Amino acid sequence: MMKDVIIKIVGKQGMDDDVDSIELTTVGKMGIKDGKFLLTYDESEMLGVKGVKTSLMVKDDDTVILQRSGGYMSRLVIEKGARNSCFYSTPQGDLVIGIFGENVVHNLTESGGTLNMSYTIDSNLELISRNTVEISVKRS
Repeated sequence: MMKDVIIKIVGKQGMDDDVDSIELTTVGKMGIKDGKFLLTYDESEMLGVKGVKTSLMVKDDDTVILQRSGGYMSRLVIEKGARNSCFYSTPQGDLVIGIFGENVVHNLTESGGTLNMSYTIDSNLELISRNTVEISVKRS
């Protein structure tokens, strides 16, 4: 059963001294299914488009699957210690990018918690950016 939560996301991406930060606090839903945590929220505000829904599935094997649906479709797999080829949709077009999961740590419970991820993004094996994402979840 999905419960209402408040989700705060702090993301940083870039290289060396050229790092961009974003912060988003939004309402969403969280539930547990087959031992996996599922977070869903509307990302439209942050992207400036209507109808983009984001879902995060957090698995116990240090893997997070991020899926976007609506105006922009994406499926990113952040898996600790592994590189995955992922589909990513942008306003400029669709891409296949490489995601290497450097670290995935969570302490999520039914009442909330945190998820921290660090990963790199590459295109044609050329490093594009280093990324960190901190997500905190609280029951609303």
